[in-house]
Amino acid sequence: MAEHEQNGQTDDESPAQAAETEQPEGNGAPPRARYQVVTRGEQRHVVCGNAPNIALRVERGLTVNEAGRKHYPQRTIFLDGVFTGAPFYDNKARQYSLDHHAGCVRAYTLATCEQAVVMLLQGLPLSEDDWTLYVNEPDLDALLAAWLLMNHVELLREDGRILREAMPLVRVEGVIDAHGPDMEILTGLPAERYDKERRSIERLMLQEKSFKAMAQWTSTDWVAYSREMLEALDHLLFPEGYLDQLLEIEELGRVQLGSGKMAVLCRSHQGIYAVEATLKARYEKQLGILILDLGDGRFTLRQVDPFLERDLVPLYQALNQKDLRARQDSETDNLWGGSSDIGGSPRKTGSALTGEQILAIAGKVYGTREGWFKRLLGRKQG
Repeated sequence: MAEHEQNGQTDDESPAQAAETEQPEGNGAPPRARYQVVTRGEQRHVVCGNAPNIALRVERGLTVNEAGRKHYPQRTIFLDGVFTGAPFYDNKARQYSLDHHAGCVRAYTLATCEQAVVMLLQGLPLSEDDWTLYVNEPDLDALLAAWLLMNHVELLREDGRILREAMPLVRVEGVIDAHGPDMEILTGLPAERYDKERRSIERLMLQEKSFKAMAQWTSTDWVAYSREMLEALDHLLFPEGYLDQLLEIEELGRVQLGSGKMAVLCRSHQGIYAVEATLKARYEKQLGILILDLGDGRFTLRQVDPFLERDLVPLYQALNQKDLRARQDSETDNLWGGSSDIGGSPRKTGSALTGEQILAIAGKVYGTREGWFKRLLGRKQG
């Protein structure tokens, strides 16, 4: 738990209070909001519109020990006390614990939010496949760590320009959380800058302190609160105008295609080439296939990487086999099609497939194919 002072509150409006209201479950999210609460199975998660492969799960009181973590999948990160032992990196299992409570010397250990920065700078592959972040109480240290991980692409672009601007606040929060409010000398910041970041932190914490003062903290909807706080961190830490650019494109999903490439499903009011330019700047050589959801069953497909082993033609063929609205007769064609590098859904009716189904089919078409020897070996073992 953070060790912030319980006084020193200001009358300024909390950024968390100024953030937009909770996102409805499923696809009913209001416009101009990057984070939404989605239900997967029986669990609610917070996901970001620019990193849909990273889900934040806030589970009240969750603890996981060494024996228990084997029940969690690869690409799991336990934050700020979820794991009951010492912080660890397990690259084989792709499981990590960012923590400074049990099993370590707290005075010498970075707070969770600063450990997240270290992981980013070391190259944690957060753009590959799906990741889940676990938090058992949404204090600022844990949520700031989650925000850093969920926004890894933006933070590391342009030689870490935005991360550099955010680091004073991260450092101040880390020092306060780990050592208390009287150790500001450890931040290495001039007094004026330290006071500025400290005031920002106090504003961020106003809502949490209010809930605790009214004995409502444990009955608060922590998932909705976490979504709101992530939005508040967006407004605080992104440069002016940058957030508007991020909101222009909502990423709905992604799938690995092999050879370090991925297909991205997104929604935007911009045209396909403008979306392509933005996502290429964000993901560079990782972007292989772009699927743009135009609404009402209309989709545009774009092969971004011209050196993929297969062009779009096999994808058109696979989609036509699965799409109930795709048909061909003597009078008219209503099919997925186009050129080898750009095309789209049936023109007359649109597609009966969802964006997620199209993305999954793309993953099968372009996914890594086993060599003949490995397939033969698999048949013999079966």
